[in-house]
Amino acid sequence: MARPLNKREKAIVKVEKNKVETYLGTTFTVYDPVLIKIQVVNGENFVVKILVDNEEYIHVKMNVPFGYTGKEGGEPASLIYVHTGKTFDDKL
Repeated sequence: MARPLNKREKAIVKVEKNKVETYLGTTFTVYDPVLIKIQVVNGENFVVKILVDNEEYIHVKMNVPFGYTGKEGGEPASLIYVHTGKTFDDKL
């Protein structure tokens, strides 16, 4: 079940914004993670609904290693996919 992000999750998703922009070959002036689903595997798989424009959303899936800090020297998060052209009502 999708739910709002907590502070830790939101911070992780925002740190990884550059990877998403590079993957899509674009930059976002709006990048607001609004909903998340988490699967615990070897780390955590985040599936996140992110507002990137007025009414446009993207869905991003990334693997976040246990102990992830978002800082240099730690194991980085891995981007799995990005789906574009989503709306708020599209299921994660």
